[in-house]
Amino acid sequence: MKAVHRISLLVLATSLSIQPAPAASQSIPEHTVCQKGSYALGFFNGVWNSSDDAGKALERLGELIGTSYNGEPMEPTLFYNTTGKEAGSNDFQDLAETFIQTAHQLDESGELEKRFEYLWEAIHGQHTLWDRVTGVFQGAALALEGIYRVITSKTLAALSRLFYDPPTEEDYRRHQAQVDTLALEGRKMLFIAHSQGNFFVNKAWSYTKSRYPESSVATLHIAPATAETHGEHLLAYIDVVINGLRLLYGPTAVPSNNILMAPSGSDASGHMLWETYLDAGRKARGLVKERSLSALASLKDTTPTASPGLFTTTLTWDGEGDVDLHTREPNGQHVYYLNSKGLVGELDVDNRIANGPEHYYASCDTSVLQEGIYRIGVNNFKGPEHKATVQISFAQGGQPITRVIDTGAQRGRLGDDDEIPVAQIRVRREANGAWKAEMVKEDAPLQPQVSQKVVDPGWLIKP
Repeated sequence: MKAVHRISLLVLATSLSIQPAPAASQSIPEHTVCQKGSYALGFFNGVWNSSDDAGKALERLGELIGTSYNGEPMEPTLFYNTTGKEAGSNDFQDLAETFIQTAHQLDESGELEKRFEYLWEAIHGQHTLWDRVTGVFQGAALALEGIYRVITSKTLAALSRLFYDPPTEEDYRRHQAQVDTLALEGRKMLFIAHSQGNFFVNKAWSYTKSRYPESSVATLHIAPATAETHGEHLLAYIDVVINGLRLLYGPTAVPSNNILMAPSGSDASGHMLWETYLDAGRKARGLVKERSLSALASLKDTTPTASPGLFTTTLTWDGEGDVDLHTREPNGQHVYYLNSKGLVGELDVDNRIANGPEHYYASCDTSVLQEGIYRIGVNNFKGPEHKATVQISFAQGGQPITRVIDTGAQRGRLGDDDEIPVAQIRVRREANGAWKAEMVKEDAPLQPQVSQKVVDPGWLIKP
């Protein structure tokens, strides 16, 4: 339980607040339908952010660092980790919401409601930070103790379920599939993480290092809530949240402070990305740019093994065996290991040993592209039942679509025409002439469900 306590507090304590900014319009002319950057700027957000919030942070980082490096374009890539705003309510989030709303009533400045670590302290009966709250907000002390009594009367079962079964593993799988797509297409990757996002960037870095050249990825850690780093970090002395973790868990729990700045009236916590670390005219902003450019300079060219497309599909699975990626194009072409080139796209990476990846792309050539529905499926050709991750990315930008499915028992060639349906992608040409790919709604009919036939091992021989 101690480990859960520590991890949970880290998660709760690393809230990120970002002010709204206009979204950049993105239109892809016909002749550049698949234009991709040689570099990828990846951002890993903190907790309590919607994907829009995190996307705006990525936009601001792009504005600061630039849209190109060494004359080569840089592609912004959001490595989003699911937060309460996106995942919907659960027992813990209801408690947190109650705390936030009550705190707002007690403290109209809004500072108290941002400090989720007080909730965790209250639940576990540790008054170190709780006493600080009541000390700062003297007039609200009795009401705050009332909140404490309400929270501590609740069972911890709901919290235990959250911390043992959050969507963390799904986020890891999605991020790893994003890494696979970027690496296969030859991107050089700069990962920037803020706050709790540093837990996720560490996983992504380790995954990249295990499968691709280490020189293809670099990291920058901003306000890291974990001592583990794989590149330079930036941590302000005025960062109350991270300093609080150090007080609770000792001097080695988080990295050392290395930015001396005066407190800001817009961010009393000294922790927020925009208000402190990217605040215009303050020291941290210039350091973020300087360290980012230094990290970019360390990256080396890699050889692409896959092609970009109007949309691309990447398949991976967990373990030995052979899971196959299938795409059925609108023209009736069935693209898979026996027919790797369709009339529109191609299966240009086919893994038959373990883990994947496999990769399909729909052509960048607008004279080849076809409107209609593209059906994506998988088949467990050989090996035990797996968890397979299928990720579909789009040239027009936006978050990729990720599906994690059970492959079922091996089926060999019996599954070649009876694959497990995963997704349907509609390709269409808009009135302005631009091409667009998008997910078909979930309630649309997919391919027939896979049968229960299990193949005899003698069939498990590919040409």
